[in-house]
Amino acid sequence: MPRMLDLSPKSFGPFTVDALKTELEKLKVTAGLNTEPSSPPPMLRVVQQVAGPGEAGWREYKFDGGMVRVIVGDAEYTLAKETKEGEVTKMLQTLGYAIYDEQNKMYAKPPMYYQYLALPGMGPFEKRSAAQIAAAVASAKEKVVVSEKVAAPPPPAPTPASATKAVANLWDATPAAQRDTAFLFPGQGTQKVGMEAKLLADPACRALFDEASKILGYDLVQLCSKGPQDKLDSTLYSQTAIMVCSLAAIEKVKKEDPAKLKKASVAAGFSLGEYTALVFAGALSFEDGVKLVKARAEAMDAAAKAGSGGMVSVSGCSDEVLQKALDQAGKAVGGGKKAYIANYMFPEGRTCSGDKAVCEKLCETAVKLGAKQAKMLAVSGAFHTPYMEAASEALGKALDEANVQMPSLTVYSNVTGKPYTSVDEIKTLLKRQMIEPVKWEQGTLDLIGLGCKEYIEPGPGKQLKAMMRRIDQDTWKKTVALD
Repeated sequence: MPRMLDLSPKSFGPFTVDALKTELEKLKVTAGLNTEPSSPPPMLRVVQQVAGPGEAGWREYKFDGGMVRVIVGDAEYTLAKETKEGEVTKMLQTLGYAIYDEQNKMYAKPPMYYQYLALPGMGPFEKRSAAQIAAAVASAKEKVVVSEKVAAPPPPAPTPASATKAVANLWDATPAAQRDTAFLFPGQGTQKVGMEAKLLADPACRALFDEASKILGYDLVQLCSKGPQDKLDSTLYSQTAIMVCSLAAIEKVKKEDPAKLKKASVAAGFSLGEYTALVFAGALSFEDGVKLVKARAEAMDAAAKAGSGGMVSVSGCSDEVLQKALDQAGKAVGGGKKAYIANYMFPEGRTCSGDKAVCEKLCETAVKLGAKQAKMLAVSGAFHTPYMEAASEALGKALDEANVQMPSLTVYSNVTGKPYTSVDEIKTLLKRQMIEPVKWEQGTLDLIGLGCKEYIEPGPGKQLKAMMRRIDQDTWKKTVALD
């Protein structure tokens, strides 16, 4: 039987909100595993005490007026009487901490008492997967403590990477049979100036943009809010911008409707979106995800500039007819130049990539063979074809250095249209994704077979919802785009 939590903290204060922020930034936090804590783990817990007797189980004493307290381990920080709880909560969220204000839950015995990894931004009784526990055991050398004021330099506040991992933990305590929501992440082409506007008001969302800017070496907020659009449309910039916007949308869901995240069961993403799905599901940290997408964008941009590639949107014909048109276009141009099916988007809706001259000829050939439409796209790269071999090799080096883990959710591969089964497969298929077609239609049909009740598209635009309408009408009605 685990011991009850000792909630008799040492008191400091009273503080103003700004003074408390400065004080908390000086805390040195060491995290590890602790199955029988004698004090609360290093989370920040806000308690609003009103005039009158103290809560049962706390301490029997009275305050002259309302008072806010922040509990950190075995320390209690009191705020000046006029301080409002909302002011304190907002400040703590800017430091990346999750806030817990349901005191009774701290006294109640959890339904099941699991080992837990207690970190800022994580709850104390959330069930951890075996992989998470194993990783924590390997790195932790002592029990959770919050102590030792350090003079300088103060350690950084919890990173957005850890905050993003905390999102994944929301579904850990929900039985698999009760999780029935799919998260679908958009790819390149959904970017637009101003797409970040609804997100930046939230501190957790802003923290993701700020952290990404440090990794990328440029102001991502400025780019998303001011553009110009032609720069944002560039492969070099659009991929990371879309990824961060999608993950920021998840942070917003976490705050406004966490019940949706608790029901998450599967994730998938279109091309670039596959990386976002892997970060969301805990296979990649936020930092590693941004670094990989940056490397991917740079490799694709370099490969595109080294060749003369193009892309064509073709609709209204079977794959057999389209392949015939591709063969005829390549033969007409000659010189061994080719184009390939690059994206299986929806039935009779395909994107083809390859040599620019072959792509231009394809527009003519496909229509002659019966396609309803074939038009060139404003893209200069032969993406998802063998012409991206150099980019695939460059990305492979970045993948070798990345810390990839098995995701805590089912995540679909664009290459196979099936869920990933191992870490090695994730690295191998992400590399192959650069030179092979995106099987979005095939993967979506397989995913639909899982029987999810809701499909959520977090990020700019409604790219995937529009494609879902062509793939399956019933599923389209269950799809929500969080633009």
